[in-house]
Amino acid sequence: MIVHQVFFWLNDPDSDLKTVMDGCRKIAQTKSVKDFKIGVPAGTSRREVVDHSFHISLTVYFDSIADHDLYQSDPVHLQFVADHKDKWSEVKVYDFEV
Repeated sequence: MIVHQVFFWLNDPDSDLKTVMDGCRKIAQTKSVKDFKIGVPAGTSRREVVDHSFHISLTVYFDSIADHDLYQSDPVHLQFVADHKDKWSEVKVYDFEV
């Protein structure tokens, strides 16, 4: 299984948080996605090793790298990026196998 974690830092979270989260829910419904979770930073204790600076976290689960690759080229995913890329100042992606 492939786990695809995406962290978004928004330019204007007060204005854009809901819109980008709704977009994340839409792309996570694409055919090759096995499961997904969307969230915001937890209210856990502030510690040096914990990063609470992001605004949205999207975690997507795929059965294979091939399914991940289908997602990357899916028109719904590409439209999400086109529609929302101006709303974020930074995006970090972490992919790993489990």
